[in-house]
Amino acid sequence: MTPFEYSHKFKKLRYLGSFMGRKLVHTNLQILYHCNFRCRICGFWHDFYQNTARLSLNQVKIISEKLNQIGPQIISIGGGEPLLHPEIVDIVRVLARCHFPVMICNGWFVTERIARELFSAGLDEISVSVDFADAMKHDAQRGVYGAFDRAVHALQILHANRVRPDQRVHMITVIMDDNLPEVEPLIRLCRKMGITYLVTLYSGSRGAKTLRPPVSDPSALLRRLKRKYNDFVALSGYLAGFSAAIRGEHPNRCYAGKNLCNIDNKGDVSLCIDTIHRPVGNILNEEAGAIRKKLVAAFHGNSCRSCWTSCRGSIETMMYGKAFIHSLLDYYRMVRAIEL
Repeated sequence: MTPFEYSHKFKKLRYLGSFMGRKLVHTNLQILYHCNFRCRICGFWHDFYQNTARLSLNQVKIISEKLNQIGPQIISIGGGEPLLHPEIVDIVRVLARCHFPVMICNGWFVTERIARELFSAGLDEISVSVDFADAMKHDAQRGVYGAFDRAVHALQILHANRVRPDQRVHMITVIMDDNLPEVEPLIRLCRKMGITYLVTLYSGSRGAKTLRPPVSDPSALLRRLKRKYNDFVALSGYLAGFSAAIRGEHPNRCYAGKNLCNIDNKGDVSLCIDTIHRPVGNILNEEAGAIRKKLVAAFHGNSCRSCWTSCRGSIETMMYGKAFIHSLLDYYRMVRAIEL
């Protein structure tokens, strides 16, 4: 067994312990808020964010070490557009020592070199956002001509440049009122490329897109497509909550603070990305134990049920859903190794 294999297995064992103990297991890390797109479903590209600070490599090291005291995390590296950070490869390398770094990007800056470097640095998973199978619709949604073509090309490059079979490449779609008919064509596109497909539900807290209920029943449609296509790897239990969440009737409490949290570009820690204006503390200036206590206290005082995004929904489905074995099989399909 190589040192890497030993370290990776040890991380997994520690993570499993945290997961079974229903502890903090997922951290969204916004390393910067700069972005080259002008998406209607996100406001982080607005002028207010453009001149804000970005986390330095040294700050990421501090964050990584403190989070490791709580336990290995799945760390979702985001922004803004994370590939705009000049130290992104080194950031992934630092996080991979103790955690499981994953990333969502728009695909614009993906090249063969950056793909190979990211995977060699230890990136476990990367998703590229594609919201419509029609290129013109996707470009209009993202505010940049050519966004669709660059995203599809990025997915092909990323899939071809993995360095380990267990590294995964997904296409991810933000489900809105007007793109449910696009899901099946996008799944078919993923099948052609040999990659897999995920979805997340739009959160109106971050975007300016008008919220209108879709005509059809999203949960029924998405679960039918999941049964039809093995390439669609989102958890069934997560998909089952879409319709109720869209109606504003989702019954589950939110476990942000207990099982997941958000860290922004200044090190401020909040329950989630939608509550960055209400931080509980700053991980760069405070001890990990103090931050954890503040997060748990905020969790107990939180009555919000307004979102059903994948970071929240997937964790809650796995930890608190009734069909644990079925969810475990779904999760295996999401993370299983795919031949290089």
